[in-house]
Amino acid sequence: MPARSRRKPRGMSLIELLIVVAISAVIMIALLSLYMAGQRYFFNEDAKADAIEDSRMPMHWISRDVREALQVVATHGAYTTDANTIVLEVPSIDPGTGSLMTGSQDYIIYRRDPSAPERLERIIDAAAGTGRQDDTRVMADAVNAFGLIYYLQDGITQASTITDTFIVDVTLSSTKKGIQRGNQPFVEALTTRIRLRNKAVT
Repeated sequence: MPARSRRKPRGMSLIELLIVVAISAVIMIALLSLYMAGQRYFFNEDAKADAIEDSRMPMHWISRDVREALQVVATHGAYTTDANTIVLEVPSIDPGTGSLMTGSQDYIIYRRDPSAPERLERIIDAAAGTGRQDDTRVMADAVNAFGLIYYLQDGITQASTITDTFIVDVTLSSTKKGIQRGNQPFVEALTTRIRLRNKAVT
């Protein structure tokens, strides 16, 4: 009987190998592009959230403190009220009961840090025996604008004397850099009008 011829297993040709490499490269590039797009989206959303938080949270605190203030004062210690700084006189808090104390005042100051203008500070200068404590806190670290305008009770006439202020217009803007946005950062700008509820009408 004649011997059967055996076929040797045929390996991949160079063309087939090149096709496999090309297909693998296309798949890898597609996966890498999806990954990079996801990373860009995550980073941009994170930057946007930071910009929003750096405006909205401080604005909430400023609004609350201005509403509760007895008055805006021209100066207190080293701090002077102007277009970028506000000094508020607020009632002291009884440390035992948590109620407001009569005849005792604390001071709350909002300003941009002179040594780092992107930081917005909230400074408490507490009186002796109050429930508040002296404190300096950075409320935001990406501020690019903080402006204040002071008005009389009618809300139209600007106060020529700071202690006559009844209404404060506050503008606060924060910015954070994103990725590949044409060098355009995320900006969150807020403006609000706040009335001093506890100021005595003369």
